[in-house]
Formats: sequence, C-alpha cells, structure tokens
Amino acid sequence: MIVNSVSTTPTTSTAERGSAEELKNEFLKLLITQIKNQDPLKPLDNAEFTSQLAQLSTLEQLQAMNDSMTQDLVYTQSLNNTMMLGLVGRTAVVEGDGVAVQDGEAAASHLQSEAAGVATVTVRNESGAVVRTFTQTVAAGWSDLSWDGLGTDGQPVADGDYTLDVEVTDGEGAEIQSVVYMSGLVESIRFENNLALLHIAGRDYYASEIARVGV
Repeated sequence: MIVNSVSTTPTTSTAERGSAEELKNEFLKLLITQIKNQDPLKPLDNAEFTSQLAQLSTLEQLQAMNDSMTQDLVYTQSLNNTMMLGLVGRTAVVEGDGVAVQDGEAAASHLQSEAAGVATVTVRNESGAVVRTFTQTVAAGWSDLSWDGLGTDGQPVADGDYTLDVEVTDGEGAEIQSVVYMSGLVESIRFENNLALLHIAGRDYYASEIARVGV
C-alpha cells in the first residue's frame, strides 16, 4: 500500500498578499502627498487627518486578521490531511453496489433504508448474469446485507467482482427508498487541491463520501 508523496500544506496566494501590501502602500503615498501639498495657511484639518490615520490603522488590523485566519486554515488543513493518512489499510464503507468475492468469501455490504421492509437482493456477476437472488428483512436505517457468497446451486461462486441490485418494499408491496453501500480497503491516498482522495475498490472517493470506517 503506497501513500503518494505530496505536500499537505496549502500556500497563501502571493498575489493576495501583494494586493493587500500594495493597497497599504498606496494609501500611505496618498496621505504623504496630501500632507506635502497642503496649503500652509490652511493646514489639514485635525479631525480629517485623524480619520485618515484611523482608516490606515483599520486596514492594518484587517490585514493582520486575514494573515492569522490564513495561518489557522493552513494548520487545520495540514492536520486533517495528516489524519487522513491513518485511513490507509483500514476498511471503509462507501456508496456503491459492488461486492468482491475472495477465497469464497463475499465482502460486507450494507443498506440504508428509509423504513423497515423486505429487501430483494439480486446478485450479478461481471457479465451481468444473475447468480443468486434472496430476500431478507431490513430495518429503518442501516442493515447488513447477508449474501454468503453462494450461488443459486448452493455452491460458492468463483472469486471475482459482483454487483447487488436491491429493491426494498413494505408489507403492501410499495417501494421504499434505499441506498446500497459496499466495504473496501483503503489502498492509498492522494491529495488534490488540498482535498484527500482515497482509493477504494478501484475508485477514488473524497473523505466526505465515506459513511463508515472500520479496522
């Protein structure tokens, strides 16, 4: 399992820092020019001068606050990315209908249902052929789908990748909304635009797409 070597520390835009500094310098230049060119007989009004100094002070405070918030964001993102590295090698649950069979054992699958009912589960192989159909009672919320890796003939199916088609109905046969989730090993992790992408079962998933994490 390889963790891609990338920087986990976002950088503050040089253009943003430059713009703030240029604005401050421009303000100072205008203020100095105004003082130099004032009429000695009619000097700059104290109240106006004080107001301009206050504006400069406010600008500096806002710039300091922005720098502090940027540093906090950099620290938080770096900490989150470092924590994401700890997921490599663990089992994660993500939305998907795939299920892998290895050594005759099917990976865990899960269902999130809006209400309790009966789930009809159709298992298909990579060619789309049905290898098993079974039903089970599911609760409102999370339930484990209990495919045992056996085919219609009661024998273990060949190792490989399969998919589950699931339909949940209530006692009157009305369909209940549900979502199928699959379990997979977090094989690696990479960072794109300072966001973690976890490689699970041949696909990349954002950390926000992970429903559960196991051991």
